[in-house]
Amino acid sequence: MIFTVTTSPSLDLVMDLSGQVRAGKTLRAVKEELRPGGKGINISIMLKNLGVTSTALGFVAGFSGDELMRLTTAAGIQTGFIRVRRGRTRINLRLKEQAVNDVHQEMRINGLGPTVTPDDINYLVRKVSALKTSDFLVLAGTVPPSLPQDIYTTFFKAIESHKVDVIVDAPAELLHAVLRYHPFLIKPNLEELKEYLNKELSTTAEIIKAAHYLQKEGALNVLVSMGSFGAVFVNVDGKELILRAPGGVAVDKTGAGDSMVAGFLASYTKHHDLKRAAKLAVAAGSATALSNGIAKQETVLELYEQMAPLAGTELQPLAD
Repeated sequence: MIFTVTTSPSLDLVMDLSGQVRAGKTLRAVKEELRPGGKGINISIMLKNLGVTSTALGFVAGFSGDELMRLTTAAGIQTGFIRVRRGRTRINLRLKEQAVNDVHQEMRINGLGPTVTPDDINYLVRKVSALKTSDFLVLAGTVPPSLPQDIYTTFFKAIESHKVDVIVDAPAELLHAVLRYHPFLIKPNLEELKEYLNKELSTTAEIIKAAHYLQKEGALNVLVSMGSFGAVFVNVDGKELILRAPGGVAVDKTGAGDSMVAGFLASYTKHHDLKRAAKLAVAAGSATALSNGIAKQETVLELYEQMAPLAGTELQPLAD
């Protein structure tokens, strides 16, 4: 069973506007959509789209928490959310301005989450500690200020003797704390990898070298997402793979990295083939980037078939 943890899930209100945002100006939405948000929830949604069951964990509160649970249930996601008493599930605004010269600008405003008590945290830790051998745990996203910043470490310690495979998709400062626990997979994007190493990376050769360094730090498998360039994957045996992303014009990149994690897990839990999982990861990420919201299975599989053979591992500069 796969469990995803989103420490601060959200409702994302996406609005297409009739013009450009200016101080003192009133704009009208021409289109709007309310989506469940948060990296772990996005991963659970893509897993569901790919026919794989998962359980989403996290904290919810207030009327927005009620709506988040309704939307996730409607999407077919199993949940184990913990309801807290103070505050509300955060509401994020994504404001898409009217295009100028075919260029869309977007403004994002992230809301505040609920107040989480030590008892609430202990309850979530107990849920995580109940995971068993053959389960997968996904820790995704930043940790909000209302929670202990070492909570990922607490999760690792809770399952240390359970032989649970853990996947981490988190910023550099959180990776520093958890690599010693040997996560099964980490998925930094290129900027996070640069931040972790505090250095520029401009070629695939440098990125592969950096991925090997993360393995020396403790990660078993490393998948580095590179947007339109695809991904670099280094498996537990040190074998390297470069996967070029299938072509297309990005519509909305939100959730693309989360979809990569889901694509990897959906394939690996079925076939236990790391190369095949890395390929589906790139197809799933690309599919979401080319879609409004998390992509559907047919789009993922269509792009999967378009991808170049897995054997291609040429080293070259990152360039358009």
